[in-house]
Amino acid sequence: MQFKQIAGQQPLKTKLTAMAVSGRVPHAQLVLGQSGAGNLPIALAFAAYLLCKNPLPDDSCGECDACRKMQTFTHPDLHFSFPFPSSSGDTCVDLYPQWRKALQAEPYLSYEAWMRLLSAENNQGNIPILECRALIRKLSMKAYESRYKILLLWLPEFLGKEGNVLLKFLEEPPPDTLFLLVCSQPDKLLSTIVSRTQMLRVPPIDESDLTAYLSEKLEITPEEAARFSMMSGGDLLKALELASNSESPYMEPFRQWMLYCYKKNFFLSAKWIEDISGKGREYIKGLLLYGIEIMRAIAVMDNLGERNGLNEQEKEFVTKLGKLLSNKKIFGIFDVLDAAIYEVERNGNVKMIFTDLSFKISRLF
Repeated sequence: MQFKQIAGQQPLKTKLTAMAVSGRVPHAQLVLGQSGAGNLPIALAFAAYLLCKNPLPDDSCGECDACRKMQTFTHPDLHFSFPFPSSSGDTCVDLYPQWRKALQAEPYLSYEAWMRLLSAENNQGNIPILECRALIRKLSMKAYESRYKILLLWLPEFLGKEGNVLLKFLEEPPPDTLFLLVCSQPDKLLSTIVSRTQMLRVPPIDESDLTAYLSEKLEITPEEAARFSMMSGGDLLKALELASNSESPYMEPFRQWMLYCYKKNFFLSAKWIEDISGKGREYIKGLLLYGIEIMRAIAVMDNLGERNGLNEQEKEFVTKLGKLLSNKKIFGIFDVLDAAIYEVERNGNVKMIFTDLSFKISRLF
């Protein structure tokens, strides 16, 4: 992975290359941003630059032995850690083949896409204590080929209290050991970890940079690329989804649910809940997030007009639903959907969560 492959983020690229050239690289950095903004690609490109044997002023050379290994994410001095379902293995090493394949296919990897790749179904990902202890053993050894040993820990917010075993390593690491913690939800990260890192914020991609990237990658007109860029809010993954113009798998189930709630048909709502509860937690979280996006679309529909990022079916649905909801009701539904995501993530009973939601949303209607 090289900096030139990343959409936009030039100020951040300049900052990181200057940091590496000066030799003043913090031993623990928290790379904070959304998947679609490029927090993971930024960390991967920075690791490649640090490990490159012939770095250029603004990027890794892409040709040396270290860079060739980084193209397949097999450099022996770059270690990975990431959340995974407990059923998939004891440590991340068991999943390295799938992880490398996923990064090669899409370095702007999201947690949801990773869980789907692992067929996680109802299982939540986490970073268990066995993985933390394995990391300590690996990082206690000397580097194989480069000056640095680097741990890229993706989504440290999934550590939980087990992450406390890494605190001493974060505070006093072995010589030339670097930590790159790639985080998307800092509010869920242990405060003891945050206090031991230097924060590096990855902002949404600049609209003009994202337009240029989409125009080249998708071979579409600048006008089309500009529309997708504007609608995505600087999120590359959302822009690619908009450009694919594929119908959301969540639209019809969510539309049916809202209809049952509006008509207070709790018999059909109960049957819907029974069906949806067997879909897997990642699908359910996606459905709730989709509902939040629909509420947001209703709230801003009048301001955005045709630049709303919705397909024709969604426009019709949002228009009809919006006629039934005041701003107070919109934000009320937004809040209960957001609270439900929190409960699902903590392995709450899905049927109970959605039954409670159905009553709340019916009252809001």
